[in-house]
Amino acid sequence: MASPVVTWQLRKIGARLRARREELEVIAEQLMALEDGADEEAMQRHRGHVLAEIKRLEAKQDALLERM
Repeated sequence: MASPVVTWQLRKIGARLRARREELEVIAEQLMALEDGADEEAMQRHRGHVLAEIKRLEAKQDALLERM
């Protein structure tokens, strides 16, 4: 049986993952509209940061699920 703290952490991580995935969709739409240049490079860097955070959150979620 999962502890209430683990359950709470999983819910919080799940919400953050949903938000980051939605942000990733917005970034993809913005990248399609941007011309080549500094703005596109900045958006690509931001996309990289969001992807890295998603990966980090998924790893944390996996670790919590293993504790259950």
